[in-house]
Amino acid sequence: MGRSSIDLYSNDVGAPFEEIGSFAAYVGGSPTNISVGGARLGLKTALVTGLGEDPVGDFIADFLEKEGVDFSYSPRKPGHRTSAVVLGIEPPDKFPLVYYRENCADIELTIDDVLAAPVADAKVFQFAGTNLSKEPSRSSTMFGAEYSQQVGTTVIFDLDFRPDQWHDPRAFGVVARSVLPNVDVVIGTEDEINAAVLS
Repeated sequence: MGRSSIDLYSNDVGAPFEEIGSFAAYVGGSPTNISVGGARLGLKTALVTGLGEDPVGDFIADFLEKEGVDFSYSPRKPGHRTSAVVLGIEPPDKFPLVYYRENCADIELTIDDVLAAPVADAKVFQFAGTNLSKEPSRSSTMFGAEYSQQVGTTVIFDLDFRPDQWHDPRAFGVVARSVLPNVDVVIGTEDEINAAVLS
């Protein structure tokens, strides 16, 4: 459950961001990537994300269909846009990225959207930390984790910490810790874990 986007990756590997000449389009967002990866491994996967009523939403839906991901529980959100990410590639350790998530569709996921998905029939409910950055997605995600625990579905929390998506990056840790009692497995980088525990 969570982020989906069109990801525009630089075709000019090593070029400074301002000198990039062109980009290639992919589908991204950590929950989306995980659902696609699971499907490629032969697992039955479903994605709960919000898509705008726009060509970018169509691009993502087409990709998910081709990959065998069930996205029938991913509603279109009228008046909201499918998000985008633009990424530079400057090895070995510089990957500047810019998120375009203002008024984005996936942050509009509701508790009803969670209830419409087959959470009780799933073996795993996985969600991303970015879901917790704003309402109504925050409450919906927390509800999904709590409900999953109640019905015996394993809950996996991908920290997915994106500082610029929070009004105050310190709030990430506060909210992340509040959902931990309903989580079985946490996934994250060392930096994300440090942000979650405020160290």
